[in-house]
Amino acid sequence: MRLLDALKSSTEYLEEAGIEDAFADAEILTFDAAGADRLAAYMENPEITKELLSKIRRLIRRRAKGEPLQYIVGHVDFLGLTIYVGKGVLIPRPETELLAEEAIRTVQSSKFKVQSPKSSSRQRSTIPALRILDLCSGTGCIALAIAKATPDADVCGTDVSRAALRFAKKNAEVNEIENVSFLEGSLFAPILGSALFDLIVSNPPYIISADIPRLQREIKDWEPLEALDGGTDGLDFYRKIFADAAGHLRPGGAVLCELGFGQAAAVKEIAQKSGFRDISVNKDYAGIDRILKAEL
Repeated sequence: MRLLDALKSSTEYLEEAGIEDAFADAEILTFDAAGADRLAAYMENPEITKELLSKIRRLIRRRAKGEPLQYIVGHVDFLGLTIYVGKGVLIPRPETELLAEEAIRTVQSSKFKVQSPKSSSRQRSTIPALRILDLCSGTGCIALAIAKATPDADVCGTDVSRAALRFAKKNAEVNEIENVSFLEGSLFAPILGSALFDLIVSNPPYIISADIPRLQREIKDWEPLEALDGGTDGLDFYRKIFADAAGHLRPGGAVLCELGFGQAAAVKEIAQKSGFRDISVNKDYAGIDRILKAEL
């Protein structure tokens, strides 16, 4: 059998299983298993061994059962970083790239002015110019993207999931990013008593609990519930974050959050009640209010 024959049969198998993007998924899995460049695969259409055919079929059966494509491949691209993913960790979405990009723009902007802590000249040389905190860090993709773009910053990510933190630490190693650390615990708990931060970033769980059973099976049956469930109205984590955020920020600091559909007004009100005044919202590729920025 040739490689394109395997692709054809794989596509048909996924179509019968009800996979929406059957051809695209079959193409990715078939060529990934073969270690084949897409263009070369179509031009050369090589003969494949029985062992390779078996490998392709194993991957295709996993996808047919609803396992996310990203879990099967094992990694995704996130702003040029290779981010490893697997069972127990939320898969980074394109919308979250927008959050990371906005965070990078914020800390690199000449308008982003925070008041540095008072210290001696000797102490000042050991204090990072910027301290950034990523809450609900998951794979670490946001923290790592910011750390790579701002190598002089000290970036910290926190998460309650040990599985997620294993991926985050692996992703830091794979991408050779050293100015980042990951701590286990809920939100601010792991950094209590530490120095203040200039920027707090978070893509928290924001799905309404009652909506989770209606999500795509790739999400509700495979991705971790604790990374999805935002409570009865989807706002539980925003309340917790903004309740404590000001106490962990230097004067002039800011909070950046990813939002769920239709949540902008409610989260803006939560931020205002917590003492934040300069609040703006950016839209995603679909025109949905997606990124909220709140400054002290």
